Formats: sequence, C-alpha cells, structure tokens
Amino acid sequence: MPTLTIYDQKNFPSVYNWQAIAFMRCEWASIFQGDILYLSDPYPPDMEPVHFVMAEGDSLLSYASVFKRTVSHAGQDYSIYGFGNMFTFKPYRKNGYGRKILHAATEFIQQSDVDAGALFCDKSLDRYYGAEGWVTTKSPTHVSYTDEPYEPLRMMLFVSEIGRANRKAFDELPLHIDYPW
Repeated sequence: MPTLTIYDQKNFPSVYNWQAIAFMRCEWASIFQGDILYLSDPYPPDMEPVHFVMAEGDSLLSYASVFKRTVSHAGQDYSIYGFGNMFTFKPYRKNGYGRKILHAATEFIQQSDVDAGALFCDKSLDRYYGAEGWVTTKSPTHVSYTDEPYEPLRMMLFVSEIGRANRKAFDELPLHIDYPW
C-alpha cells in the first residue's frame, strides 16, 4: 500500500531523488539550462528542502518539496516556505496521492515558524490549491534576472501574525524574487 513519508534533505533517499529529477526533466525541461543544466537535486541541498513523498516500495508515485527563503516585500523581510515541484506520475493520477502530498505540505507550513508559504502554478489549479487554504495574490511577480513579469499564478498561505497582518501588501504591490520555484 502506498505510504506518505516526509524527509529532510539529509535523509532523502537517492532512489526518490533521481525519480523526482527524471520527472522534472521530462515535464519542466525549460528549467534545465545555464548553471542548472545538469541539476541533480530538486532544490539545492543548502536550501534545506523538506521532501514529501508518496511511494510504494522504491517507486515514487507523487512528490513535492518546500524550502525556506527570506523575501523582502514592501519594506519588510518575510520568512517563507516556497512550495514546489508538485507532481504525480501519470499512471498514479486520480488516486488522491497528490491531494495527500498537498495536505501534508500545507499542514507542515502552517505549523512552522514562517510568515507565509508561496507557490506558483497554472491558473487552472487555483481551486485545487485553494481547497487547502492557499489564496491567490493579485499583484505581479517579478524575477530578478528578467524584466518580464513571471506569468504563473502566485498563491500564498499567510501563517504568522506578521504575514496575516501584511496580506494586503501582497495583493497590492509586486513581489520580487531571485528565481521562480
């Protein structure tokens, strides 16, 4: 029976790491360029990612990860968990595995010491993530290495008192990030 396991970076089994990277290479090939052409981890180990794995034995069925970042916005620094690399391999879709991963990661972020969580997704997924409490933020996102706004939908969880108190600023003022996740 498939099981959900949460791993910190140092305990993340290589058998799942390589399957996650293989999926990313096929599904999101455009990220494999420049300095990360030969990416070998879903996120750099120094970002201390936390990995959410739904697996049956050595077979990775569904996956996502979070990592901590500090983001400056509207004159305030926020500790956030970036949520990314959410996927389920095609043969295992429609079994609720992705939903279990999303629920576990959302709960992990909500119980953490961060101010907020942030994810980027296709606009068609707003209801999927919204069902777990993620909210769409209306202001654009800008990535530091380009002048163009980052087009995917930005959704956030506001966790701490500071995060909740400043939610309006994330709706009204553009968010600047060093790279998308």
